[in-house]
Amino acid sequence: MTQYTPHEIAALLGLPAPTPEQTAVIEAPLEPVLVVAGAGSGKTETMSARVVYLVANGLVAPDEVLGLTFTRKAAGELAERIRRRLRALTSRLRADGVAHSLEEGVLEAMRRPAVSTYNSYAAGLVKEHALRLGIEPSARLLGEASGWQLAHEVVESWTGELQTGAALSTIVSAVRELSGALSEHLLTPAEARAQMQQIVDAIEATPAGNGRSEHLAPVKALLTLMRERIELVDLVAELARRKRVSEALDFGDQVALGARLAEDFGAVGELERARYRVVLLDEYQDTSFAQARMLGALFGAGHAVTAVGDPNQSIYGWRGASASGLSRFAEQFDAVGRVHHLALSTSWRNDVAILDASNAVARPLRDRQVGIDVPALAPRPGAGPGAVSAVYAPTLADEATAVADFVQQHWRPAAPGRAARTAAVLCRARKQFVDVEIELRRRGIPVEVVGLGGLLDTPEVVDLVAFCEVVHDPARGDSLMRLLTGPWLNLGAADTFAVADRMRELARASRAAQGRQGDPGADDAHVDGVVPEADIVDSHSIVDVLDELPPPGWRSVEGRELTADARERLARLADALAHVRSRTYLSVPEIIGEAEQALGLDIEVALAGGHSRGRAALDAFRDIAVRFVDGAPHPTLGAFLAWLDAARQEERGLDQPLREPDPHAVQIITVHAAKGLEWDVVAVPGLSDGTFPSLRTTGDGYPRDSAWLTGLGTLPYPLRGDAPDLPELRYAGASDPKDLDARRKEFLGVAGEHQVAEERRLAYVALTRARSHLLLAGSWFRTGAKPVPPSPFLTELVEAGLVAGDALSAGPDDGAVNPRLAQEQTATWPAQAPAGVDLRRDAAQLVAAAAPAAWEDLTTGPAGDLARTALRLLDEREERRRPRREVELPAHLSASSMVRLAKDRAAYARDLRRPVPQEPSVHARRGTSFHAWVEQFYGAPVLLDLDELRGADDAAVDADLEALKDAFLTSEWAGLEPIAVEVDVETPIAGVMTRSRIDAVFADPRRPGGVVVVDWKTGKVPTDSATARAREVQLAVYRLAWARWKHVPLEDVDAAFFYVGSGTTVRPESVASADELERLVLGAPD
Repeated sequence: MTQYTPHEIAALLGLPAPTPEQTAVIEAPLEPVLVVAGAGSGKTETMSARVVYLVANGLVAPDEVLGLTFTRKAAGELAERIRRRLRALTSRLRADGVAHSLEEGVLEAMRRPAVSTYNSYAAGLVKEHALRLGIEPSARLLGEASGWQLAHEVVESWTGELQTGAALSTIVSAVRELSGALSEHLLTPAEARAQMQQIVDAIEATPAGNGRSEHLAPVKALLTLMRERIELVDLVAELARRKRVSEALDFGDQVALGARLAEDFGAVGELERARYRVVLLDEYQDTSFAQARMLGALFGAGHAVTAVGDPNQSIYGWRGASASGLSRFAEQFDAVGRVHHLALSTSWRNDVAILDASNAVARPLRDRQVGIDVPALAPRPGAGPGAVSAVYAPTLADEATAVADFVQQHWRPAAPGRAARTAAVLCRARKQFVDVEIELRRRGIPVEVVGLGGLLDTPEVVDLVAFCEVVHDPARGDSLMRLLTGPWLNLGAADTFAVADRMRELARASRAAQGRQGDPGADDAHVDGVVPEADIVDSHSIVDVLDELPPPGWRSVEGRELTADARERLARLADALAHVRSRTYLSVPEIIGEAEQALGLDIEVALAGGHSRGRAALDAFRDIAVRFVDGAPHPTLGAFLAWLDAARQEERGLDQPLREPDPHAVQIITVHAAKGLEWDVVAVPGLSDGTFPSLRTTGDGYPRDSAWLTGLGTLPYPLRGDAPDLPELRYAGASDPKDLDARRKEFLGVAGEHQVAEERRLAYVALTRARSHLLLAGSWFRTGAKPVPPSPFLTELVEAGLVAGDALSAGPDDGAVNPRLAQEQTATWPAQAPAGVDLRRDAAQLVAAAAPAAWEDLTTGPAGDLARTALRLLDEREERRRPRREVELPAHLSASSMVRLAKDRAAYARDLRRPVPQEPSVHARRGTSFHAWVEQFYGAPVLLDLDELRGADDAAVDADLEALKDAFLTSEWAGLEPIAVEVDVETPIAGVMTRSRIDAVFADPRRPGGVVVVDWKTGKVPTDSATARAREVQLAVYRLAWARWKHVPLEDVDAAFFYVGSGTTVRPESVASADELERLVLGAPD
């Protein structure tokens, strides 16, 4: 018998009395309970009230309650609400002089409630019982960055069969997607491979018949895709192996291992059930197959589990969650016939008009729901009328204008005596962000773009990333162009063309010099002072254009010249790049800080003053770099930039934690990311057929969705744990290819309807985020040439009379073309600086000029001793970080320069101080000709025509070249397929950028999984050990550069010389390590 009712507890706490629905949930018996709770129905409040009720009546102790939800934010809110309510209840009871079980000991336990995320709970379970599975409890968790980098390394170093022609980034994404899917659906790679092969065998067993090509082509495409997936499973297995070897787990591993522990070791479930007598499962509709299996095995058999969820908000089907998960609750928890079905159907968030629209969108979902009753949401007592309006504009630009007008009309920042009215724009995809953001900013409305994808598009971060890309890879002409024409340099068209002329001029000079240089393959090349051939091919890159600016008065062959202002800006860019390159020994966040200062971004955003969006974006970007370094095994600048590139290519972007929305700004956010949030004012653009929903629904044969029939990393439906809830392709038993193709088309239609239902749930989530004002928007013309009809979600509401005003504009005339495509696109270039920028820069220059005097005042004033001490400490830190050099090395070294440095440091220093022109050499022409021929032999594009080489008509060169060709064709290397040929790579060594042109890279025939970099030598094998050791430095540099560039362990990269004339391959027993190369550059003793 209970001592306190839910109403009495609410009265003691000064809270509103619970509704009958809430009361039923709060006082439900300690048995399995399934609660269907609609959007905004107060489920968090009700769950916390249930815990307080159970503890207050002595039915459970606080630490016997386990609460699980999906986000740290939700877990923190639930835990804090329970603690606060229990503390308040205990204080009230004591004040009334009532002795009760809520004594201090109970409160102590309540300060550490067992409320966490599903993933955190699985992680704790695995850590506690890891030894049962032969896993170390200390296994490290791979974050997003480290998981991506490890997959990247697996794919790049893969030497097994891989027939797909997809890009590297696509394969990496597919491997990660497939790996996660196997974990989510509790499959091993071996099981997945076998089941995929069964699908292939069943399709291949279809009788040939007399099928025509239109029937055969789709079948062949599916078979090809399935075979590529089977090959991809091998990479997934290799990824799993590397994780085991390095004692690492990702989030998917934790849940899969948790399920394995729960199902294979009964004692684990007994311990958990004894520890937690009551379990609360929040957002249960979003649990994956693996999570549901784990929880069912742990807390089944009639345990007191309360699951709360809403099938209408199940929007994570792509990761294994299913709207039917709630209807399978009784089965999963082994409690058929003993489950209490309850509901929370009052919306405490939405006003009436918004609720009516939301219920209308969800009605088809409720009608199709099987196994459980999902009531429509009812308005709260005293709910406002609310307002739902819609606009279907002629063009995308008109749509963005309408959205911005709506936000400007209804959004209201906080002011003294006036509460804020929050607002957000919810988009189906990130690509919709830009037009809306531009229109909002044009009106002076502060905007917060939520998510990494949006951050990478902010102007300050775009400039910063472009600068870092040029620092890391001087050949990034696209990034360099951004800097040249962007707001920092802002070169005009004439100066930009002049820069291009200068580039061509330097390239011509470089080609001309190739015939006048030496050959490192000659056995006496170093003795005779001939410059090695590697210096020829390494001697020029885009960065040299900045290093070799033309003198005043220069005019190109095309008649163009650089203005003095442009030359000054280019020199400033060159200095900035050189400065940051000299500090690439720093960590990635520190490099980014150096780049920010070199670009002057820190000053620009500081000058902006007030609530600086630029400063916030730069800080967020630095935070991402810090998280990358913390999580990545090889956190180099190149790895970080590659990771960012992957974020750009993924529509959802790399997963990043979402922070609380800025109450002083309007959020632009995807609908997926908006789940769990709410605003007063919400606009939902993109409600056009094919945008939201993302597939077309009108016309013959629509909707249709390819589902698992496309996508390299997609797990076929038959392999998924939730396969019974998914459309079925009847691929087995077809009478002929025509029959099989008909079944395929039938599947596409059913899958299309299934996907529309998924998108309908997403639309329901979007609409229910609004409290009082909602705008639904779309446009007839989007990015294509033809008009697009409105989304069915919008037309349904218009036809039901649930939107205000004349929502849909008249459709365009037949044959009309998108006006956006017909308009001539114009822009002012170079862009004019915003008003006030020049004035601020002038002020900044004045401040900079006054800085020395200010510093003098500081160091001689009252705080002088402290300032001088701080300066000394900063100088000491910089001195410790900066490598010491015996000689003043140039900003760039070629690999062959490193060889000369190793052979005779003093002689190399003399050459740097007084360079002596080298006489053209037959050896150089022979070596260059042979390298160009090898490029052609392997099918690689060559940089020059052999006939254009100076001395190419030399008979001796021709004879020697033919002999070298014959020798090469009989070698072991001629029969191998290279991974790369004549590839340019740069890597920092002790702060100096070292250039390499690697002749060829092969899968190592002697070592599975490894690679070997090979350097062709057209001279003789050196006979003295000193020369051989010095020459091996070249291989050491190539090996290190390749390992860093491809993010593979250095020990997996071997190196060899192939002396073509004698047919001899020389693999040094050991080559210099990274530390030894650094000591070589620094001049430190061995």
